[in-house]
Amino acid sequence: MRRPVPWSPETLVLRKPGTNQIGDITVIGYAGKHADPWGKEFGQINTIWSLKVGGLRIVHLGDNGPLRGDTIREIGRVDVLMIPIDSQFHILKAEEIAAIRSRLSPTILIPMHYRHDDLEASPDRPEKLGGIADWARGEKNVRYVTSHKQELSFATLPVKPEVVILQHSPLVKAPVKALEQ
Repeated sequence: MRRPVPWSPETLVLRKPGTNQIGDITVIGYAGKHADPWGKEFGQINTIWSLKVGGLRIVHLGDNGPLRGDTIREIGRVDVLMIPIDSQFHILKAEEIAAIRSRLSPTILIPMHYRHDDLEASPDRPEKLGGIADWARGEKNVRYVTSHKQELSFATLPVKPEVVILQHSPLVKAPVKALEQ
């Protein structure tokens, strides 16, 4: 059973590719393909989101598989890249992550879609999803943030590329079953 979403019903929810202007924020959705073999129940559709605000360009890949060259060219410059990475390479393989990073050259990389042990009901579910620590040990300039928030601006981007690992939101809770075990 799905829990209700933690936002109000009147909140604008974007789902499809296209350009949207919301105040001084430009949100562009690019058509992608959910990583194989997952997402078949919804046609493996995935929208890659680019947010342009205050001169900063933030890209959220969602659960996208490897990116096509034309998609990378459309996305263009990326300051902050949110990309699914975990130590088991559940969504993207190591070489696919490296190729995306090399082509998009983000100043800040924020891993997402990895196992948080305090949120999982079972050590083997979701299937083949790993944590972030093992992957992060092999990276340079990794910064663990003790919060689920990080202020970003174009003016304060780091000189050298860095990986920023955030805590999960306190709005995200472990399933009730996990708490009972």
